[in-house]
Amino acid sequence: MSTLDLEKLAASGSEMPENLNGAEQLFYLSLRQLYAIYRTKKITREIARKEKTQIYKQYEINSLNLRSWEAAAEKERKLAVLSPELKKTGCELCRKYSAILGGLK
Repeated sequence: MSTLDLEKLAASGSEMPENLNGAEQLFYLSLRQLYAIYRTKKITREIARKEKTQIYKQYEINSLNLRSWEAAAEKERKLAVLSPELKKTGCELCRKYSAILGGLK
């Protein structure tokens, strides 16, 4: 679901869609709350615009962090298969590498 789709739903006060990742959930809930507060006239249009920009920027950071974490986790899963073999039959450098990956060094 695109950020534009999420923003439209948030602006209408709709229930949060299912299957959003953590970054999308925070983005959606932040926008929904911002729109709700703005409608009560507790903040000005200018403040709402500024905060909306901040929400979008933080969403981009959160999305990048999530993608980076997921990529690192995928690499770790793939390397975990080789770890026992590296420990047993690998060269000295391989054993050091395995120890670092395993958090032993």
